[in-house]
Amino acid sequence: MPKKRSWIILMLILIPMIAIFLRIYIIRRPIQKSSFLFGTLIRITAYGPKAHLAIEKAFIEMRRIQNFTTQEQGEVARINDNAGLHPIPVSDGLFSFLQVVFAMAEESQGYFNPVIGALVEIWDFDYEGEGRIPSPHEVQSVLPLTQRKLVELNEEEKTVFLKQAGMKLDLGGVAKGYAVDRAWEILSQAGVHGALINGGESSIRVLGERPGGGAWRIAISHPRNSEWIGVLELTSGKAIGTSADTERYIEVDGRRYSHLLHPYTGYPPADIFAATVVADTALEADLYSTAVFVAEDQERRQFLIKRSLEGILVYSNLEVKMTTGIKEMLREAK
Repeated sequence: MPKKRSWIILMLILIPMIAIFLRIYIIRRPIQKSSFLFGTLIRITAYGPKAHLAIEKAFIEMRRIQNFTTQEQGEVARINDNAGLHPIPVSDGLFSFLQVVFAMAEESQGYFNPVIGALVEIWDFDYEGEGRIPSPHEVQSVLPLTQRKLVELNEEEKTVFLKQAGMKLDLGGVAKGYAVDRAWEILSQAGVHGALINGGESSIRVLGERPGGGAWRIAISHPRNSEWIGVLELTSGKAIGTSADTERYIEVDGRRYSHLLHPYTGYPPADIFAATVVADTALEADLYSTAVFVAEDQERRQFLIKRSLEGILVYSNLEVKMTTGIKEMLREAK
């Protein structure tokens, strides 16, 4: 066979193979985009067909959720501004979201409270606040404004009414987790092969496998020490929520006061640094990590076990406690 003809045959074989390889490489090459939302940097990493377009759609949806859950503008702001005056009609999306959040809050024994806004306000712990320690009188005066029974959700009229002036909805503990879940749904429906949605390290959900294959690996940092607690391997759909005293806090006389306030006492707990929860959705992970963080010490592990949740607790004496299941998911950091 002439040499020229052999080269032609070889190229006819190699070109389709190279094209297939390049297509697989492009599809599996991860794309990452970031946007500042919910007071933090949100990063989405995804790969697969039309991953770029899916990420753009996911961020559009996350911005929409930010707009209707923020206290500064939109529907939640109108509800708060009209507390004690009259009910406010809201969109079906917000109303359904509030129904879910209030049901989960009740199931959490009230340790997560979406009507804690008046308490957060006197501590000056909103996104732009610098933090302050309110007087005991201030705390006691606003605790009555955080009662669930003073919130009226009218399903027929799709209205929300805070019955007493001064009450405030505060969805900051769950809005980001809900947005992460909605982004996850958009990426999943778009046929993306794999994705990691990182909501400022404190709210994470994964889809499919990591680009190299296998479960996604999420490093869990220690809230005080430089070393990692370990690396969690997350299967598709699973989410992590972390509540800690490392982001919004003030320090007075050597004590750190976190923005995570106990809804019954009005003060942040002093015996815990961080609570990480693994759940089926980012909304659940965020809500339950907050509830576990502020719960009484003897109830924290029971709270997780009762709800079949996995978690890691880091106490103020630097002791790290884990549920049995999470030990099997945790790998040593290298």
